[in-house]
Amino acid sequence: MPMDSIIAWAVSLMVAWAPPGLSLIKDAIETPEEGRARYHEIARAAAQVAYDPEQKPVFGGPRGRAETLALLLSIASYESGYRRDVDLGLGKLARGEGVDSCLLQVRVGAGKTREGWSHDDLVKDREKCFRAGLSLIRKSFGACRKQALLDRLSAYTRGRCIEDDKLSRARIGRALRAKRAPMTDEAVLASMPKPEPKPEPIAPPSGPPAAGNGNDS
Repeated sequence: MPMDSIIAWAVSLMVAWAPPGLSLIKDAIETPEEGRARYHEIARAAAQVAYDPEQKPVFGGPRGRAETLALLLSIASYESGYRRDVDLGLGKLARGEGVDSCLLQVRVGAGKTREGWSHDDLVKDREKCFRAGLSLIRKSFGACRKQALLDRLSAYTRGRCIEDDKLSRARIGRALRAKRAPMTDEAVLASMPKPEPKPEPIAPPSGPPAAGNGNDS
């Protein structure tokens, strides 16, 4: 299946960017085999978001969704290194400065994202983490659209649009330097099961016409 090829490609990027099984942080310790299995789950969740037909990709072109997937995973590699504790919300070190959540370190504090998701929601459901992150990425790209492409993530990384932002450039640059995805977006989307059409609302049965108030005589 094309999606399986995309997930395998994504996992290969993750392993190259942050080899699993190396962390010495108590709640992040795992074997390389355990880490690779978890990476596979992460890649699948990110791919479900990047290839959601209702989500607009960050990049255009025949592999724009694959590049969007690479960007999500690149940002996660810098923000969390895919660490087990951050991924699963374990221990005191999982939340960065104490207000950030999940692999993308979405700043939610004790509140909720624009989608209405709390910290617990983001760590219990990786797709929600990536959806919330993609929304913020798209917002940053829109706000910083006058900047060079490599700087358009600066509103995400710095809170404002700036030139020559090394954090933005590192994250976008890593994604754009990734080896090319094995399948075009069109091929992947064509292989995905089509969503079932929403049923048409059923109109209530019409009853007999209401009695008039005429004065028939």
